[in-house]
Amino acid sequence: MYNYSEQIEAFRHDKVRLGGDLKQKLLDRRSANRNRLKTRLPERIEGLRISDSSFFPQGSVAVQTIIQTKFKFEEYDIDDGLVLERDDLVDEDGNPLTSDQVREHVRKALKDKRFVKQPKLVTNAVRVFYKEEDDDKRHHIDIPVYRRFKDEDGKIVRELASQDDWVQSDPTQVNVWFNTRVSDLNKVVYGKGTQFRHLIQLLKRFCRSRDNWDMPSGMKLTMLVAECQPAYNERIDEAFRSLLEALGDRLDRSKIIRNLAHPDQPELTRSYSDSNVEELADKIEEALEQLRELDDCDNDNERAARKAWDWIFKSDGFFRDYDKEHRLSAKIDLINSGRAKTSAMGVICASEGVANPLHRFYGE
Repeated sequence: MYNYSEQIEAFRHDKVRLGGDLKQKLLDRRSANRNRLKTRLPERIEGLRISDSSFFPQGSVAVQTIIQTKFKFEEYDIDDGLVLERDDLVDEDGNPLTSDQVREHVRKALKDKRFVKQPKLVTNAVRVFYKEEDDDKRHHIDIPVYRRFKDEDGKIVRELASQDDWVQSDPTQVNVWFNTRVSDLNKVVYGKGTQFRHLIQLLKRFCRSRDNWDMPSGMKLTMLVAECQPAYNERIDEAFRSLLEALGDRLDRSKIIRNLAHPDQPELTRSYSDSNVEELADKIEEALEQLRELDDCDNDNERAARKAWDWIFKSDGFFRDYDKEHRLSAKIDLINSGRAKTSAMGVICASEGVANPLHRFYGE
C-alpha cells in the first residue's frame, strides 16, 4: 500500500484534533463558569465549601480526544463535573437537598444576563449555552453535579444528581482508566499510548465525515479502539487500516459494546444490534473496500492513495492541496540540489533529460 502516512498525520494535526485559539476559548469559558459557581453557589447554599479542587473535567476534552466539528448542526460538548460535600447540601432547616434542588441551585448560580439563552437542566447535568457568530464554533458546557461522603466502612462514595435521584457514580473513573491505559501502552511500546489517542481521533473523524451517517457516540468508539487497537506502527495509514480490519472482525462477532472503564455497569449498547453499530460495521466494510484497491500494483501511487483516503475522511481538499504543495517543494529542493533535469516532455525530474543549471530560490 502506498505510503500516505505523512498526509494523514498532517490532516489529523491540522483538521481533526482540536487545538489552538478555539480550544483555549473553550477552556476559558469553562473557567468563567467555575468562577460563577465559586462566587454565587455559597450565597444560595449557606456553609457550602467550593474551590478549584471541587471540579473534575470529564469527556473528550479531559482525555484529549476531542475533534473539530465538520457540520453546522454540530456543537462542541465540554463536560466539567462539580463534586460537593453531602454534609453541605442541606436547606435552612438542615434537611438534605434533593438532586433536583441542588441542580436548580447550580442552574440559577450560572445564570448571566449576557447569555442569549440561559442555562437549563438536562438529563444528568446543567447545560450552559454559547452562541457564536461562526457556526463551526458553537458549543455548550455540561456541568454534572455530585455529592461526596464516606460510608460506614470509611470508603468515599460519590453520587450523581440525576433528574430522578442521587445515583452512585464516579466522575474520575473514565479519566483514570483512559490515562492509565495510555501510560501503560507507552511503557510497553514507546508511542503506542499516544497512537491510541490518535486512532480514536481518526475513527471519530471517519464516523463524523458525513452528515447523513448515524454512528455510535465517542464513548462507544473509544471502547472499540481500546478493544481492537493493533500493534504500534510508525505509519499511521497502516495502523488505521489495521484498526478498521480488527473492528470489522470484532463487529462481525458481536455488536455489543461494553464500558471498559466501568465493567460493573450495563453495556453501552441498548440491544444486541443497535442501528448505529450496524451502520458503523457497514461503513467500515466500505472503507476497507477502498483500501483493498491500493493493494493492486497499478494503484501503488499517490493519486490512488489520495482518492481512497479522501473517501474515508472527506478531507475537503486538504489531501489534494497537501500533495500539490509537497510536489512543488520537492521540485524546488531538486533544482536547488543541482541534480535537476528537464525531460523531452518539459518535465523537471532527476532521471533522464537535459541537466538544468543550478538555481537558488529566495523568499517564500
